[in-house]
Amino acid sequence: MSETLVILLPMLTIGLLTFFFLRSRRPRKAKKTPVDDRTRLERSVWAWAKILSAEAGTVSSLGVARVEMQLEVHTPGTPAYPAKVTWLVDRESLEFVEQGKELSLKVDPQDLKYIYPNGSWAKVVN
Repeated sequence: MSETLVILLPMLTIGLLTFFFLRSRRPRKAKKTPVDDRTRLERSVWAWAKILSAEAGTVSSLGVARVEMQLEVHTPGTPAYPAKVTWLVDRESLEFVEQGKELSLKVDPQDLKYIYPNGSWAKVVN
């Protein structure tokens, strides 16, 4: 009995140590972190768009108007695609968002539906 215990105990110890060592070395699943607007804006790339249609609401007491636009967005290395955006635009900048004009934008390359104005004259409506 003691002879088998002398053989089994070291083998069991080595087996358990090997198991825990291999388990600690296996890759873990990466935690999925939520992506916020700030992250999307930081990784966005320059693009431009042609305004296909623009519908501006009334100017509020804060000096901004809600503008809904249909755009044809052009990003580097990809074909043009249609997009719909709603921005709050400063009263002085409403002339920049008329039908037929072109805009400078920033677009999230990982999710092309997130389109940001290139400047402080407009804000994205969430």
